[in-house]
Amino acid sequence: MVDYLKNNQQFWLIAIVWLLVGMYGGPIIWGLPPLTVLLMKKKKMYSELFFGFFFILILSDSRQYSLDFAESIKNVYVVLLALFIFFDFKEFQPFNRLIVRFIPFFLVAFLCLFYSEGGIFFTSLQKTLSYLLIALIVPNYVFKLYREEGTAFLRNLVHFGTLILLVGLVLKFIYPEVTTLQARYCGILGNPNGLGIFTILFFLIFSVVANYYPDLFLRKEKALIYICIYVSIILCGSRTALVGTLIFFIFQYFYRLSPFFGFIVFIIFLMVYQVITTNIEVIVIGLGIEEYFRIETLKSGSGRLVAWQFAWELIQDNMFFGKGFSYTDYIFKQNAGILGVRGHQGNAHNSYLTFWIDTGIVGLVLYLRAFLLSFFQAAKNTVIAIPLMYTIIFCSYFESWLTASLNPFTIQFFIILTIITSEEFKLGAEEAPVPVH
Repeated sequence: MVDYLKNNQQFWLIAIVWLLVGMYGGPIIWGLPPLTVLLMKKKKMYSELFFGFFFILILSDSRQYSLDFAESIKNVYVVLLALFIFFDFKEFQPFNRLIVRFIPFFLVAFLCLFYSEGGIFFTSLQKTLSYLLIALIVPNYVFKLYREEGTAFLRNLVHFGTLILLVGLVLKFIYPEVTTLQARYCGILGNPNGLGIFTILFFLIFSVVANYYPDLFLRKEKALIYICIYVSIILCGSRTALVGTLIFFIFQYFYRLSPFFGFIVFIIFLMVYQVITTNIEVIVIGLGIEEYFRIETLKSGSGRLVAWQFAWELIQDNMFFGKGFSYTDYIFKQNAGILGVRGHQGNAHNSYLTFWIDTGIVGLVLYLRAFLLSFFQAAKNTVIAIPLMYTIIFCSYFESWLTASLNPFTIQFFIILTIITSEEFKLGAEEAPVPVH
């Protein structure tokens, strides 16, 4: 980690300046990051551009008022990164084509804008465009950085995520009020469940990198990475993240033995999971872990059942085509009082129901088509592709993060897809020597 900070001190100096100016510099923050981004582009600092964007997305998820600037900065940042691709197309050749598979979905998403209501048309348009840009930007910047930097980029990517988790853990002891929400640990993310999603996705990124390059990290580095991951998951109390890691480990083991055997185990898992969920309270109490699993909210899923029932009622009115991105957030906020009485807070807490409400079943099917085809293609490159798919499907079933673009989660999803679907990463792992420091 010390070597990583030394080798990337210029980037972290920029990040710290952004952070301090955003917290204490007043209106200066509205001009400083965009100007810095333009300067980095002029100097061809593409790695700093990419990680700077990732950093801003993490800050934008925070609930600290002093970091509100990141919410607006990220909208400018994503547009600038896209413009750099359009106006300097040769720099990004060969072009990564992952986005092509998602184009039918985006066409339907734009079509649904015409059905928007409640004065959210421009918000829906902005969110649709930002999702399209994320699907364009992330694969091509990741692709470019790997071509230019090789495994050094992958090391930086893993160390970046580790440092984010490590900073949260340190702050827990220095400024616990910053990293706590409703008596639960949330690191520097906005809420505990958000930290859980961030951590499980980062865990999957690290697993992919370690699968391609087993010797890329020293044993002590791996130990630090795993400690940060597991401690963060345990402290935040995210049941989704905890079960997600178990799902990945279980299916990774069986798929290495045989893909067919892994599929059979998945079918068995679905049946066993139904039995477990039916008797979950008895099992948790029997194991004596009712406090950690928050037994009082376990059966109702912390209000998720209420949210899913309400979402299903909305779907009945817009079965085939939805009312545009962000409509789910809008309608849930409009009914927050009624839902709050029934024990629910937040949105639909399910990415697939949110896609269905926003883009209709047509949009949902087209998104899942691109999603599944990407992982099936990746299965030709790596044996862990399907276990990755199962884990992401599970984690997005309990939260709506996959339907949002400018957050610290969806960017990791597209990083994973880019690495496992790109033949270059597979060939690089098979042919190129691994530079260990």
